[in-house]
Amino acid sequence: MARAARVMEILQDMIHIDSETNTPKERQMELYLQQFFSHLDDVASGLIHVPDDNCQRSVVYGLVRGSTGHTVIFMNHHDVVDVESYGYLRDQAFDPQGLYKALERAPLSEDVRRDWESGEWLFGRGSCDMKGGAAAQLAVFEDYAAHPGKASLIYLSLPDEETYSAGMRTAITLLNELRSSYGLIYDILIDSEPNHKEQGKLVAYTGSVGKILPVVLVQGKPVHIGCYDKGMNPVGVLAHLIAATEGSRELTDSCDGEQTPPPAWVYLRDRKERYDVTLPQRVAAALNLLTYDKTPDDVMYVLLEETRRAVHDLQQTMGSNLPVSVCSADELLQQAAAYPGFDVFYEAAKQASFVALQDGRSTYAEETIHLLEQILDFTGMTAPMAVVAFAPPYYPAADSLSFPTPAFTGLLEKISSMMDVRFERYFNGVSDCSYCCVDPDFDEGMVEKNLLLWGKAYPFDLESLKKLQIPFLLLGPWGKDLHERTERVHIESVSQKLPHILDTIISYVGQAEL
Repeated sequence: MARAARVMEILQDMIHIDSETNTPKERQMELYLQQFFSHLDDVASGLIHVPDDNCQRSVVYGLVRGSTGHTVIFMNHHDVVDVESYGYLRDQAFDPQGLYKALERAPLSEDVRRDWESGEWLFGRGSCDMKGGAAAQLAVFEDYAAHPGKASLIYLSLPDEETYSAGMRTAITLLNELRSSYGLIYDILIDSEPNHKEQGKLVAYTGSVGKILPVVLVQGKPVHIGCYDKGMNPVGVLAHLIAATEGSRELTDSCDGEQTPPPAWVYLRDRKERYDVTLPQRVAAALNLLTYDKTPDDVMYVLLEETRRAVHDLQQTMGSNLPVSVCSADELLQQAAAYPGFDVFYEAAKQASFVALQDGRSTYAEETIHLLEQILDFTGMTAPMAVVAFAPPYYPAADSLSFPTPAFTGLLEKISSMMDVRFERYFNGVSDCSYCCVDPDFDEGMVEKNLLLWGKAYPFDLESLKKLQIPFLLLGPWGKDLHERTERVHIESVSQKLPHILDTIISYVGQAEL
């Protein structure tokens, strides 16, 4: 079977498998890949279970040994987002042929209608994000397993990319073990997430943006609304904080002319269980903040300063001099540690959070807020205050060009000579590539001390990550409308152009030391 046809056959098989993220359905793709590898000769393969995963998911890998230890890693994720956006077409979301026919009568934009009529695009959930890239990688892996060359090749397929990257956090340890066991040298990792086009050129990336999720809990002074001036409304504090920071370009990060998307508050709740005419005691919010160079220390400093400013602004508006303290979660824990029995209480509280997360009854942000509330309740701290903590997930910014080699630069030039592509420094959509490389001197203390769920509820082996240091490219097929019902991948790009580039990368690594 011709390579292009083989890619499309694998892709059709993959799309037909419903592997909705954060559900046990992801295991269906794991079984498919296991069976695929079982039919290949001289391929070492296996499943690595995600620890304490309520969906019992696994990382799947296959390894072809070349004549040298120089290694290319093909990385992808096998989960897809849900199909709610398809509406009445949801039953066809995993059936490309059925969906193509159904779209004939669906209201489509001019761009989508043009692509549909061209016959050059494959529609369906996961066609673009990212079973298209995964299928191309698998077809190339299959061919290479039959005729290995100098380079070794790993195929790494991950669950949970669309939610908390539990798969990649598990794979950190796996990759270190494979390298040690087989004497591998990790020259480059290719994550074939879909790329878009600008002015006729595919846009690929040599880095991936970092992400941190600060949580701010504000405790006010609840009084009857008729006595407003004697109290402190925590909603007011957060309102000032959000107004000052939401979408703020001043809080973005920049590198080589690129800029992160601005901060966005993604969670806001008062903690009252029912309505009454008393000011709420507590309000909490969570902020999505993307980074290039900013460290967790930088983020904590900025959030503490902005929170203090918000408190001051509300006090100015009210004409109030009621003291309101502002501190980090670590500082709150240090105060709480002085209370008898706190250590035992806190371990039990974290275990309860772990169980709630395992049962699917809560989220990381909600459990972080709940832990802060329990600390305040245990200690009896009732004075107005604001606490800044971190909630999972945490993605370090990763930049392959932070440790460039002439061979890596040469590979970029080689790829550029073969296709119309532009390499940008950072992918701003967040990806598993954040866990490929990190500054070896990175001090994780600020994260560990202020991300309250760090550990059993949110395992993350930063020391193993520091050992990886794998340069990577986010380079995949041309795709459009990922996560939408018109998600689609360009057939020629995924079945012909991408496999040819992947072949070239393997050959390049086999002949040169990156």
